[in-house]
Amino acid sequence: MIIKQNETISSFQLFFYLVISQLNVAILTLPMHLYRVSAYDGWISLLLSCLYSICTVFLYSFLLKRFPNLTIFEICSYFFGKWLGGILKISYILYFIFIAYLINQFYLFIFSKWVFPNSPSWSILLLLFIIGIYLGKENIRTTTRFFQLSFWTILIIFIFSVEAFQQVEWKFLLPVTQANFSQIVKGSYKSYVFLHGFEGLLVLYPFVNSAHRKTIKSTVFSTLFITMINLFTVVLCFIFFSKKEMRLIPEPTIYLFKTLTFFKELERLDLLFLSVWFVIIASSYVSYLSLANIGISNLIRKNRIYSTLTICFLIFLVGNFVPTSKGFIDILLKILSISSFIFIVLIPLLILCISLLFKLKSKEVNVS
Repeated sequence: MIIKQNETISSFQLFFYLVISQLNVAILTLPMHLYRVSAYDGWISLLLSCLYSICTVFLYSFLLKRFPNLTIFEICSYFFGKWLGGILKISYILYFIFIAYLINQFYLFIFSKWVFPNSPSWSILLLLFIIGIYLGKENIRTTTRFFQLSFWTILIIFIFSVEAFQQVEWKFLLPVTQANFSQIVKGSYKSYVFLHGFEGLLVLYPFVNSAHRKTIKSTVFSTLFITMINLFTVVLCFIFFSKKEMRLIPEPTIYLFKTLTFFKELERLDLLFLSVWFVIIASSYVSYLSLANIGISNLIRKNRIYSTLTICFLIFLVGNFVPTSKGFIDILLKILSISSFIFIVLIPLLILCISLLFKLKSKEVNVS
């Protein structure tokens, strides 16, 4: 793959891209999902899922070291030919678009419930639609620079949580291993699905103008960083809410901030938190638009402006006319859990096995 010099990024910038793609609205509901499967041992499940993610990154490392000049779209064509490879290309593109759509629906569900309860769906989705078109058409370097700025809004979680530690009960976490081993493992897969985003490396690797080792390090560090953020949030919710409350509360992170005041001066931190967190949601949405755009450009060689307009318009249209409810979100999450395993683990593992079996490699990346 021939990549222009102004489209490359460093391994340092890759860290920010992958952090943003992994961190979106999932953090708002992850404590609830883990509690329902693993109870107060959900934090152990989260650490296990981090281990799964790092193992998957090393799987990518072996694969991408053999094909440093190819994205996953081109690797599919290289291994499976024009027709089957084309089907896999389209499947990966649809996978990235589906995640963008899922973020869109999560955003609509949360914001229509907490921030704009009386506003029509189209008005809530319009802001994400505009941002998606504005940033989604840009190249990887431009979007990554924006992610480097939006990254710092993550600090709001730590700033707003200071007051919460005056009202926590650490004994809620005891005894450790309240859940059995099978429940902990089941919860680990649930959180593994929520930690998706590092698979962006399969697309971004040729764009990274750094040594292979540095690129993999950045990916591992991004996964560890996301795990730390999620672990902090999950443990905080577990030690703040009782068992009865955790069973009833659907969005523990937002409810937590709703109950707090910032140094006894600022109330309704939930509204302020969501307003700031929208920057992360929009950035994550754009990250998947960019990944899908790279695939579309590889498939039909069209200008990314048109592909961005088409994707954003379809997501906006479907999001506006398909009713969003908790049941519908749960269905989307079930689809994600199945598709994630296929596109994150199964296909890359199959390709790596074939490449090792037939000793297939490609040349180094060309940058012009």
